[in-house]
Amino acid sequence: MSSDEQDDFLLWLKTFSENENTFQKYKKVWEQSSNYISTEDITKDKLNVLEQVQAKTTLLINRSRRQVLLYKIAAILAIPITFALSWYFTGGNQAHHQEVSEMLCEVTAPKGHVAKCVLPDGSEVWVNTGSTVAYNVASFNEKNREVELSGEAYFEVAKNAEKPFTVKTPVAHILVTGTSFNVKAYPDSDLFETILAEGSIDMALNNTIQQKISLVPGERAVYKTGAGNISIEKVEPEYFTSWRNGELLFKDATLNDLVVELQRVYDIKFHIEDQQLGEFRFRGMFSYNNNLIEALEKIKRTAKIDYRIENKEVWLTKSK
Repeated sequence: MSSDEQDDFLLWLKTFSENENTFQKYKKVWEQSSNYISTEDITKDKLNVLEQVQAKTTLLINRSRRQVLLYKIAAILAIPITFALSWYFTGGNQAHHQEVSEMLCEVTAPKGHVAKCVLPDGSEVWVNTGSTVAYNVASFNEKNREVELSGEAYFEVAKNAEKPFTVKTPVAHILVTGTSFNVKAYPDSDLFETILAEGSIDMALNNTIQQKISLVPGERAVYKTGAGNISIEKVEPEYFTSWRNGELLFKDATLNDLVVELQRVYDIKFHIEDQQLGEFRFRGMFSYNNNLIEALEKIKRTAKIDYRIENKEVWLTKSK
């Protein structure tokens, strides 16, 4: 519950004694339900509810021309997890026809937060700050499972060899059947990368006819716009996927690398006055829950780097 919902709930509890009794009764039932309801049954029920919601939504839409139904979900994961849902419809509604040519569900993580969602097939997706994952509700999990990504996301794909899972980005697309992996494809960056944690994936660039590149766990594939090939290296996946827990882990990362990530989290522009300073190496952890000043103080203590904030921009200089 949000803080406002908690206030409303506490007020409801105090209004009448019957409310408190009702709450305690259902609380007792809930606490004992784990002995009778399996995790599999709960997951199945959630998927059934989602299917019913989608079916009822379809019946409510009368259209005589091509229109788009867009579910926009702003989901915030800020440890503890909170979710904010906003639903809105685009396009005009007209009677006499019931035609839905495209139904999109879009999950977006606001700046400074991480979003998490469960897809209709049971796959779990973590969406990094400022990123978006979208899929067609009408066709997803029919013959295949296809999502589009702008930014960065971590996928734990439910296994289903008969229905391949595809992640599409402007640079490349990734094909899997059941595995865990991270994809980074920010529109403002010339770097595309994917890291495989478990299972296997096949990847191919959109603008070439080259054969697919297969990865094994612990491999990172990186492509830079304009480059002629994809480089593959062995890495420790946890250093590239810790963001889904609201943390940034760095091992031998440069200040330049650190600044890029902090800009996304805090939505503020950084400047490094000395180019050589940008090559300073870092090892440590930053939390999404910490404010900007705490992050800057950690940099100052670790690297003896001073900072100043001017016009909502951060300037980093070498300590005198």
